[in-house]
Amino acid sequence: MISEHISARTLTRDAPSHLKRPPVRIQPLLAREGKPSVDVAKLAELVKDCAVLNDMICIRSPAHWTETIENLADDVDAILPVSSPCYPTEIWNSCPEPLVKRRLPVLFWPLIEWDEPDFWKCSARDFLQALGVEVRLVNSHREGLALLKAMAVKKMLARSRLIVFGEQNFPWNARSGGSLIKASLGTEIMVRPISDIRERYGRYDDAAVDALWRQRQSRYQVESVRAPELKTALRAYLAIRSILEDERALGFGVNCYGDLIIRGGRDVPCLAQSLAREDGFIASCDGDYCAMMSMALATCFLDQPCMMSNMYPLSYVGALKDHFGDSLRAAKKYAPDAENLARLAHCGFVGVVPQDMSPSGKVALKDWGGTYEIKRDGSGCGIDGDLVPGRRFTAIELHFDGKRVLLGTGTVLETTRHKGMPHCESSALLKIDGLRRFVESISREHVVLVYGDHVDELRILCDALKLDATVIGAQPEAGAHG
Repeated sequence: MISEHISARTLTRDAPSHLKRPPVRIQPLLAREGKPSVDVAKLAELVKDCAVLNDMICIRSPAHWTETIENLADDVDAILPVSSPCYPTEIWNSCPEPLVKRRLPVLFWPLIEWDEPDFWKCSARDFLQALGVEVRLVNSHREGLALLKAMAVKKMLARSRLIVFGEQNFPWNARSGGSLIKASLGTEIMVRPISDIRERYGRYDDAAVDALWRQRQSRYQVESVRAPELKTALRAYLAIRSILEDERALGFGVNCYGDLIIRGGRDVPCLAQSLAREDGFIASCDGDYCAMMSMALATCFLDQPCMMSNMYPLSYVGALKDHFGDSLRAAKKYAPDAENLARLAHCGFVGVVPQDMSPSGKVALKDWGGTYEIKRDGSGCGIDGDLVPGRRFTAIELHFDGKRVLLGTGTVLETTRHKGMPHCESSALLKIDGLRRFVESISREHVVLVYGDHVDELRILCDALKLDATVIGAQPEAGAHG
């Protein structure tokens, strides 16, 4: 079942066009004179939020069919054949060659009044697929809407770019691996030095920073962050936003631990991430471009807020103690779920939690949380937010090859406050379905979480993007493409 749960993200403005899913353009073709199997006018109204239907063309002859297919405008994304019901002797069966040559996807829409697949198109689907035509026999209206959104995301990603700032010295090395994302999904991964951000700080005086904060402060609770550090964080956001706008980029990430922090910088972009997300951008920690792409898959397709952070299985005691000086064990009441328990934590807190994923609708601004190795020193501006206990979530990880996606499911159990651990003041305790198998399949420690069970929708997206999806958890494992 496709999830009906909606947890919409709150934007502070009407996002610019490059941050929105473009509508897909569909060309209806009527095989012959007569009543069409799908009411195209009604369909146009039903899909108006994600697709535009051109005027229907009635095919008069094989020559007209060939001419029509060959001369369809370049902005047409798919063909919608409609015909008199129950007649398999259609022009696309007798004359499939133009479809093979044009290589546009073919959509057989479900019968609207029954909301069921057009049974009489099963043979046409298999026949055309055998010839190399991409064909979708849509099972229901809801599935069809998900497919159209997936096609729109495909268009969006193909024209998008992401910016990573800083040295490329983690496994998510965009200079070496970013081209794989470009080859698979079309998204360009740009690399720029952190100095590009800092050299713009001088553009924004205190008056500009104060004006920004008056506009945006209602969703933030100022706690231990120092006033000068808050102003620096706001300048970092303004500088980053200006670069994103100049490049018409979809989002950004900064390599903090491999560059900014280890060189003594504390102008960390935690607040910049949060503010940029409220503008409609994608933003993740550590300059992990695959995490950013995973967030794009979630947010651009589902229209929901998401977050990324480090995921630590509690069974990995050595790794936890090395990184935190503590095993972060769960309370005894969670013992029955011990094999599926994990922590979500990053930079002293759960991660950069979106306000829309927090129980209060707000997040706290504190001094940057540091790490076990790099001590918290009162500098910087970090974000501390809780997750909603009891909420189901879907976990997403796009692999470095840009061809595979890992999907998992789980439940938020609690947000834990760790006493006497300034480098891990808070973490989220998660129950991840089939955690051992999930960990065996992960690309890296960074996972993206979105509230709700969205495996079915995301399988449709993966299929449209030609990504191989592995599902671990409550749903049976499956490959979405192939």
